[in-house]
Amino acid sequence: MLRRKAGKTDAVDAEAAARAVIAGRSLATPKTGIGAAEELRQMRLVKSSAVKARTTAINQLKGLVVGAEPSLRDHSTAAAVLPEGHQPFTMER
Repeated sequence: MLRRKAGKTDAVDAEAAARAVIAGRSLATPKTGIGAAEELRQMRLVKSSAVKARTTAINQLKGLVVGAEPSLRDHSTAAAVLPEGHQPFTMER
């Protein structure tokens, strides 16, 4: 009933939830943090973190190659530090 009068807000929702708990008519159960859904969430989190770390490492390596002296910046040196399939950055591009 409060919701119809005041509209939808977080404060109104929180108050309604608190009143339901106090009155003993709350039907919601908290998440357990176990099961397939939680495992999938954790796997996605780990993958996202690994991809971010890999991207950071590649960018750092590219920065080292670009900032190196020209004699050290040849194709063979860059290919040795970059992952397979990544081309060395050159200023001529």
